[in-house]
Amino acid sequence: MQLGSDEELKWRLSLLSSDDLMRGLFHNSVLELVRRLEGDEAVKECLAACGEARFLDFFNYAHYSYIKLLYAAARRMSDRFGGFERAMWEIGYAGGKAFYASAAGKVLILMAQGDPRRLLTNIPTGMQMASKHVELKVTLTGPRSGILAKREVMPRPHTEGGLTAMCEVAKVKGTKVSSRSLSPNENEYVVTWD
Repeated sequence: MQLGSDEELKWRLSLLSSDDLMRGLFHNSVLELVRRLEGDEAVKECLAACGEARFLDFFNYAHYSYIKLLYAAARRMSDRFGGFERAMWEIGYAGGKAFYASAAGKVLILMAQGDPRRLLTNIPTGMQMASKHVELKVTLTGPRSGILAKREVMPRPHTEGGLTAMCEVAKVKGTKVSSRSLSPNENEYVVTWD
């Protein structure tokens, strides 16, 4: 399935259940990016696509609404970023910045104590704070590298952007995040640093 197609979106939505929840903080980070780059009218269109009027940062909302909002926003900003995949990455990056600027995110950064290895091993805790549907395994592969294997509903570029933001906020020098798909909803992310 082509990332961003109606078929792919329907498939992704079919993976979710009513108890899959996500913090409103992520919804709001998408809307803020859309507002800044595309304007208030684009925000209204994205809200209409997900069927919501507004979101409160630390309330939980159906992940279903986030996916609809995410796709509406990425489609809207695809031309600006040179394609749907890059728009997804940018939205994930903005969401990562927003989460790690929040009180919960700051605690996770503080717990890492400047150690990239500790930062990686704390990711499952952060993911559970952000969303209740993620299955994640972290493996440290060396003194300056680790792999995250993640069973997820989110598109791979979105998560890659979020991981990149996390490393930047934590001031991890020379970070590179690359990813590959293991199955339609299972991805592997390789994180290296200097």
